[in-house]
Amino acid sequence: MPSLAELYDEFKRDGFTILAVDVQESQDVVKNYVKKENLRFPVLLDRDGNIAGQYSVRFQPDHFLINKKGELIGRAPGAKNWFSEETRNLIRSLLSPD
Repeated sequence: MPSLAELYDEFKRDGFTILAVDVQESQDVVKNYVKKENLRFPVLLDRDGNIAGQYSVRFQPDHFLINKKGELIGRAPGAKNWFSEETRNLIRSLLSPD
């Protein structure tokens, strides 16, 4: 998650958003994790796992890229370094005007 936080910090002023979804953990557990990791983007709760089911989440973490139109354009299951130059270039291209 630290690399996601760095990515968010770099691009949030450009309209980039991260929404983390925690699956089936208590609000207290999530709140403590957010504080410990100093996450600065919203973390939502999927208490009953319905959202995870709708997206066919089989790995945690699982990442979904959604464009400005709300269309799913990519998926990356598992842990990743989200602050690589390749990823940052991808985000720049997605944020550029059409």
